[in-house]
Amino acid sequence: MKKHTVSILIMAVALVFMAGCAEGGENTGTQTQMVESDSQDYGDADTDITEPNAEIPDMDGISAAAFDWLPTGVEQKKSETEPNEELSRLIIEYFEIPDDELANTRYYYNYVDLDGNGKNEIFTVVVGSYTSGSGGSSALWCEEQDGALAVKQELTLINMPVIVADNEENGPKSLILERSGGGAETEYVELICEDGVYTNVSDAEPAAGLEDISGVAILCNDLADDMQTGNYLTLE
Repeated sequence: MKKHTVSILIMAVALVFMAGCAEGGENTGTQTQMVESDSQDYGDADTDITEPNAEIPDMDGISAAAFDWLPTGVEQKKSETEPNEELSRLIIEYFEIPDDELANTRYYYNYVDLDGNGKNEIFTVVVGSYTSGSGGSSALWCEEQDGALAVKQELTLINMPVIVADNEENGPKSLILERSGGGAETEYVELICEDGVYTNVSDAEPAAGLEDISGVAILCNDLADDMQTGNYLTLE
């Protein structure tokens, strides 16, 4: 009788032990599933991290590649590097740029004789929220009048660089530049100066025989590189 009782007790203990092992096995499986789920979540998060070799967008849309279209017979010239306080004041007054935007507004300029009178004027492109859009930026053709710098003409939709083309006769020189933006196909147009006023970019005809053009390309600055290096002039 005692042996029978002992056998029953041993069997009971064995059943309890087996049940406990089975329950422990189920918990282990649940923990493994949670770990796998967490690993999958981390994997999704990693895909949002920018890859080290990913291409950084060009915030201004202009890089060194913007000069590839320039003909080989055209000299390339960068903007002046010295601040021009008189020009800066004129730009601020003309476009009515507020004080809090002066540090964020860049200007690029070159001295060039556009009207062919033997005297240099200033051609400047102003880049900022008050002067720029998807099609380009505003430019001012300035000259000295009565001892002070004054605006001769404003041009819009200007993209740099700008070719000042040679002409066979003395007189106003034509300007050749890229016209783009607004969903239109990129093309290169020629601005003709008549009676002291240049054609609007939007009305200009495509430039013919671009490869045969000679002259000087002004404002040959890589705007993306300028932003990274801080190599630019502001109105501040």
